[in-house]
Parts: sequence; structure tokens; C-alpha cells
Amino acid sequence: MRNVFIILISVLALVACAGEEEMASSAPMPATPPSADEVLANVQAATGTENLSSITVSGEAWTIRNGFRQTRRASPPWLYHNEIMDYTWTVDLDNSAALATGEIFAHNLFYDPPTFSNFLQNNPAGQDSWVQEHRTWLTPPGFLRGAEDNGVTVSMQDGQTVLSWMTPADQTSPSGMRYTVNAYISDDNLIEKTETWVEDEFMGDMHVSSVFRDYEEMDGVMVPTTVEIWQGGGAVFGVGIREADANPANLAALITPPPAGGGRGGPGGPPGGTAPVPAEMIEEVAPGVYHISTNYNSLAVEFEDGFIVFESGGFPPRANAGIIIEAVASVSEKPITAVINSHPHSDHTPSLIPMVSAGIPLIVSANSVDFQRMALSTPRTLLGEDTLSPEFQIVPDGEVMVIEDSMNRMEIHHIPSMHTDSMLFVYLPNHSMAMQADFTIRGSAETGTLPYEQQTPLGQEFAEYIRDNGLEFDVMYGVHNPGYVQSTEDVFMALPPEGDM
Repeated sequence: MRNVFIILISVLALVACAGEEEMASSAPMPATPPSADEVLANVQAATGTENLSSITVSGEAWTIRNGFRQTRRASPPWLYHNEIMDYTWTVDLDNSAALATGEIFAHNLFYDPPTFSNFLQNNPAGQDSWVQEHRTWLTPPGFLRGAEDNGVTVSMQDGQTVLSWMTPADQTSPSGMRYTVNAYISDDNLIEKTETWVEDEFMGDMHVSSVFRDYEEMDGVMVPTTVEIWQGGGAVFGVGIREADANPANLAALITPPPAGGGRGGPGGPPGGTAPVPAEMIEEVAPGVYHISTNYNSLAVEFEDGFIVFESGGFPPRANAGIIIEAVASVSEKPITAVINSHPHSDHTPSLIPMVSAGIPLIVSANSVDFQRMALSTPRTLLGEDTLSPEFQIVPDGEVMVIEDSMNRMEIHHIPSMHTDSMLFVYLPNHSMAMQADFTIRGSAETGTLPYEQQTPLGQEFAEYIRDNGLEFDVMYGVHNPGYVQSTEDVFMALPPEGDM
């Protein structure tokens, strides 16, 4: 009887196994993930770009006021925009060229009335600078052409398909690394976002991305009607696309920039000639107070344990910072114990890199520290440099940091303004002396200080702060040299006459 029971169990087991095998054989086999080339072909087919060699789009655009890292607040979101009307952007994929034009009413850095100008961004053929041309490759057609020409890979990130390619072997960063471009693909084979990394003297491997929404078919091509470009964690440029022309017949005319005209230039570099001698650029202007004359002036104040330097901006950034370090070393063996960053705009920050690399702490405003910590802690692989470890001393919002010992007293005032809400101003009451950056009181050695009507609202804001806080000084130096000595009396020229208040 026991043998019969064992046989019955064995038969039942065989039947069960056979059932499992039958069920397994009837279940669908897992699909093979598509290859990168298949995903690329699917996206090209869905977007109608298989035979696209050029495209021009038009609509309305906007750009953040004053430009990236020239904004009123350091950290995003950057809410103040300048509108660009009649915006047109043409991309020539065959020749890696692009041209954008429009009309803009722009508020300048010092908030004069909006000024009309022609908007122009030109990336001519033959450029090999990734800093200049990366935005072309971040467009959907540009990304797809780059993937087709340079080889593409596919991966999954958080459940989303990502296509990637790298620049050619002869297009590399200063460290010799090739640049990587990614595109995030939606379920309907449209590009939702592209991204890359660009070397930046201050921000290291700066992340740049483009976001695309609300696709519509235009001239046989799927075109995103809403585009945003992001840098440093915030949107810096946007386009509302209304029309598109694929492979335009008049490409040569569309890609040719208009004749050169007047424009507003940025800050210039140092004058040519022989190399500066740091020891000749530093002058003691009060006991333990030294003025350092570069194309962005600095002030070095001596304390018992070392020097605190106000401002290290200037061009070229690393050379300018080196001048300051050497200039201080020429008058004393004491170290620089801290550097005050007047504000985090792009022309006042790259020179901080050598200071941070030397282990010198930075004194910054509280409302700029998050952005500066993020920027200075970003990896710097594209530049071939080590990641920095910045140390900060923070001036609280709207308050005054006082540094004082037996040698000197320094007051560091946080003065929010329409130019930047992160501005720091240095006051040395024992010497009736001060120094400012960008709080320009208009005037010259020839004319003297200009009357109230010719001052800016920014100057008036500054003058109101000086008056309301009872600050008095005989000498006020400027990071941007005014060309003559200014005092409290000059600052008050920016205040309206009493009858007009």
C-alpha cells in the first residue's frame, strides 16, 4: 500500500511540473529593449526630422534682466525679464551655425529707463567653442543631428529613456574631456529636455539644459511651442514659438547677421603693455589701510592677525587675484585672512577662485551664500581642476558685521538695492573712509559730481542709506575708479532737493 502511495505522489508531481512548463511556455517572452539607433530613428520619425537640414522659428522671447549672474538676486528664480519682440532663430545643421534676432527694450544694470536695441545672437559656421555653440546642439533638431553624426547610446533614468552622445575627439574641454549631451525622451518619442555641461571659471562644470513643452506640427515638423533654457538652477531664457519653416529656401539670408551697428559692450580687460608690478600698485592711504589699483580696485585693511581684502574682481580673474595677493605680501608678511565679495555678479566673482584655492574664507551676504556655495562646490572636471571647499563668513541680511581690534575697525554693511540685493559696503569710521562697488555716483575729474537730475535711482538708494544711517566719510573709493576723490557730500548729490522730496 505504501508503494502505491509513493507512485501516486510522483505522478501528481509530474502532472504539476508539466502544468507549470505549459504555463511558462504560453507566457509572452520579455521584449528586447530597443537599441539606441532604434530609439533615435523613432524620435526622428515622430518629430519629422529625418530629412531636416535647417529650420527657422519665430515668435516672442524673453531673457532675464541684465543677463545670467548679473541679476538682482543671486539665487533663482530670477523674476525680472526683458521681452524680445519679433524673435527669429535659424539653425543650419549642415554647417553648425545659428543666428537669432529680435527687438528688445532692455533695462540696463543701473536701471535707467528701458532702452531699445536690436537683439542678436550669432554662432557662425566654423566655431569649435562648446561655450559658444552648445545651445544649437541642445535644440531637438540639433541634438538629433549630433546623435546621428557622433554615435548615440541609450539608458534609462527613473524610468525614462535617455539618449546620449559625446562631441568629436577634436572638440574637448580645457581638461581634454569630451562634452556629453543628453536628451530625455517622452513615451510618444518627443524630446522633453536636453542637457550638457559647460566649463565656467566661477561655476566649474556648469549645468545647462533646455526644456520643451506643448509640441505642435509646423511645416511637417513637430515643434515645441514653449522653450526654456536653464543655467545655475534657474530659467534664463524662454521662447514662445508661433511659426516654423523647415529647410527654408532663403537659408543664406536668414543665417547672415545684419550689418554691425552700435551696441552695449561689457566690461573690458586690462590695458595692454608691460606686466603690472604688484608692489607698485599698492599704496597706504591710512594707517594699516592699503588701496590696490587694478582695473577693479581693492582695499586691504590690516588687523593684528592679518589682512581683510575688500573685492578681488578684475580681468583676467586669476591674474588679478594674484596681483592682490602679491601686493599685500609686498607690504607685510601677514596673511590675507578673509576676502569680502562685494556682490555675486559675474565680473566680481571668478577672481575668488584663487582665493578659495588658497584656503582664504569669503565674507558674503546671507542671501547670496546658497548660490555661491553651490557654484564654488561644483566639480571642476572640464577645467581639469580639483573641487573647491569654500569657507564662508556671513553678513546677515540688512545688518552690519563689525571687525575690530587694536589696529582697525571695519564695518561691513549689507545694503540691498535695485542693482543687487546682496551688496556689501565697507566703512572705516576711524579713518573717515569708505569703499563701494557699483554704487556709482556720477561725475568726473573734469565736471565734478553731477547734479541730482543726472544721478541714477541706484545712486539715490545708496545716498538714502548713507544719510539714514549717519555715515560720514571724507574719502570714498570705488571698485570702479571714479577718477577723483568723492565724499559724503558727493554721495548726497544723488538726493533730490528738499523741495522735491
